[in-house]
Amino acid sequence: MKQGSIILLLLCIGTVTAYSQPVVTPRNMALGGGGSTYITDYNSNFFNPANLMIQDREGTFSFGIGAGSFKLDAVQNYTSLTGQLDNAINYISVFEAGDANISSFARTQLLENNYPGNSSLSDHRTRYDATLLGMKWMRDNHTLSFAIRSRTSSNYRVGKGWYSSTFEENSDEELILDRSIVHRHQRLHEISFGYAESFQFLTGLTPRLDNFIIGIAPKLVLGGGYLNAEWKNTYLQLSPGVANRIESFSYDATGEFGASTIAYMNGIRSETANTQSFTNDIFTIDGVGAGLDIGVTYLLTLGSDLSAVRPDQQPTQRSLRLSFSMTDIGLISYNNSEISMSLPSDTTTTSNIPNNLSNEAFIGAKGQYIDFIEKYGEDNPFQKVSSDLSSFSTLLPMALHGGALLEINRIKIMGDISIGLTNNAFNSTKLISSVGMEIRPLQFMPLRGGIQFKAQRPDVLSVGTAIETKHWDFSVAAQFTPNSLISQPAITGISVATLQFHF
Repeated sequence: MKQGSIILLLLCIGTVTAYSQPVVTPRNMALGGGGSTYITDYNSNFFNPANLMIQDREGTFSFGIGAGSFKLDAVQNYTSLTGQLDNAINYISVFEAGDANISSFARTQLLENNYPGNSSLSDHRTRYDATLLGMKWMRDNHTLSFAIRSRTSSNYRVGKGWYSSTFEENSDEELILDRSIVHRHQRLHEISFGYAESFQFLTGLTPRLDNFIIGIAPKLVLGGGYLNAEWKNTYLQLSPGVANRIESFSYDATGEFGASTIAYMNGIRSETANTQSFTNDIFTIDGVGAGLDIGVTYLLTLGSDLSAVRPDQQPTQRSLRLSFSMTDIGLISYNNSEISMSLPSDTTTTSNIPNNLSNEAFIGAKGQYIDFIEKYGEDNPFQKVSSDLSSFSTLLPMALHGGALLEINRIKIMGDISIGLTNNAFNSTKLISSVGMEIRPLQFMPLRGGIQFKAQRPDVLSVGTAIETKHWDFSVAAQFTPNSLISQPAITGISVATLQFHF
């Protein structure tokens, strides 16, 4: 099991991360995670197809094979490369006993690092992307593109009550013990066709040269394993030793997650069910769907820059870009080992306040959800519900994005905001913002840096660079924990693009 996961991780890092990020490349990872105005190659299909019409280098045709990114928003991070690599492998592997054990000291650190302020729920995400192939072809007033990619994300939210039995005051000044646990996991393979066109009737909005562009990218979506599990389980203290327990449960799974759950519901222990059901085959197809990415960009050129009126002849050098996009409009239908369960919300008064703490950190590993509840749950919800084996459909991870970019010769400054429209493995409904800058001390070697904010707090710092020649380029980027400026950094993300060619 672990050997296959190691190969998968190295493949994602070496050949091919993030809240409300529809696509992750070395360029936008290095700039803090945005890209609604910046990304202009075939990866625009998945972020803002309108940017396909922006000419940021010479040539009208480009293609690339293999680009990958991995992002680890871990419960615990390690400053050593080997320690962080082993940590990452545990997060993407099938769960095995001992993978996430915590000591008393580690429990204290976990509580301090993952529950800031009066937060009762942690929020973490692990993601890896692989763009397998892409092409872009610019014409006089339109652009065509094609791209194939695979992306996987695991989002998990864990109540503080699993690690501490102390009631704490929440934002409503209530004393609460939160033992909720949420895990969402989704894998999507996509084949996308992009089209962007300049609309001259919308230009001339200012005395300067400008260009209004609309882009669209329909795609075929093939789904891998899927899990959407949410156990809301909180205790509101009424008096010492007495509390109102508020509980609800919903669970949808398919593919290897569904097979493992069906085995568990048939009486097989979770550890055995995981071993029998989970594989390292990332290309198993468990569902089919369709989606659409759309976007608009307003390009206002400055000074003597003529690229707004001659996009096929002159790259942009001095401009202001404003962009808006909506990604992942569509749905996917699952029809392999599907299982659904639900328990409506219920409130009961109880004196049985749980004080059994977890000796493991929940890290979102495959198969850990049921195993964790089986070991440490005070009342197993799987034993209280009946299951439905009918097929089901779910929306794609739809999100909104907006951004602005100012380019002056060898300097680009940009800012982005994104928000998911539904809670899912890839997005949350929290507003995510990022800022970044690119400078070129040498024309062929850009230096990039950025920062991403989550809930008004610095989430990650990013850096990256590239070698860009007339006919090819190679890019790399890395992300670090926010304390990287004052202590030894822990790497939480890495992205590498193999050669892209331009003609």
